[in-house]
Amino acid sequence: MGTKWNLVFPGGKRNALTFSYDDGLIFDRQLVQLFNQYQVKGTFNLNSGEFGRVAVDYQNGVEVEDSTIKSEEVATLYEEHEVASHTVSHPSLTNMDTSTMAYEVINDRKNLEDLTHQFVTGFAYPYGTYNNEVEQVLKMCGIEYARTVQSTHGFDLPANPLEWNPTCHHNDEQLMELAKEFCEKKDPYGRIRVFYVWGHSFEFGRNNDWYKMENLLAYMKPYFPDIWLATNHEIMDYYLAFKQAKYTADGNKIRNTSGIDLYFSGEEGIFCVKAFSEKEL
Repeated sequence: MGTKWNLVFPGGKRNALTFSYDDGLIFDRQLVQLFNQYQVKGTFNLNSGEFGRVAVDYQNGVEVEDSTIKSEEVATLYEEHEVASHTVSHPSLTNMDTSTMAYEVINDRKNLEDLTHQFVTGFAYPYGTYNNEVEQVLKMCGIEYARTVQSTHGFDLPANPLEWNPTCHHNDEQLMELAKEFCEKKDPYGRIRVFYVWGHSFEFGRNNDWYKMENLLAYMKPYFPDIWLATNHEIMDYYLAFKQAKYTADGNKIRNTSGIDLYFSGEEGIFCVKAFSEKEL
């Protein structure tokens, strides 16, 4: 196939920024407020069986807040973001039989879809544990992508969507270095890149270090016009649409078989192949 074009993100952008936060503790309220202030988007991985918990935990003998959001606030709180699955009760899936795994995943999906009236097809592995059997169960339960906890310090999209390794955790010592590399340097080959940050909002609350996220967003804000600010779901939907497209052997014609407009960079500049259409180069 020819090399007359490269995939780019909507509007011709080559960079995308996305966030992923787990467990749905009440600190999500402040994190969502911060995301909305900067108009960035996050994916929030929730345990529907834990909603409405009022509790405290103890860290090194110190009492810390461990309460979760209420089910009735899910739809409005995350309205501008994505809600994804994290199982009903946050077990380590690799310690379970397949039927129990499936129950945890499919029921969490259903509960979250009932609350949001949106498709829930994303996932984050509780405790970061998974194996081939877990991945097969996720596929059977309609999960299209799943985030791990293994940092890459890179900006590539995953070869396997069910093993989507993020760039880094927000507590990573290299967070700001990576942000500067992402914003200030271009990929020499013009490839698309995703800066993917993950964590738990309760870490900000318990450590009183909200400044880490505030500093990151304040630094990146001037670069936002050239960055696609997207949820995990939006990025993966776009990427999967590209993977499903058809191409002639000589690379001169592209058929977009999806319902999503795809953008490319070629000799004629940035061009769009509309949903369910073809374009000859």
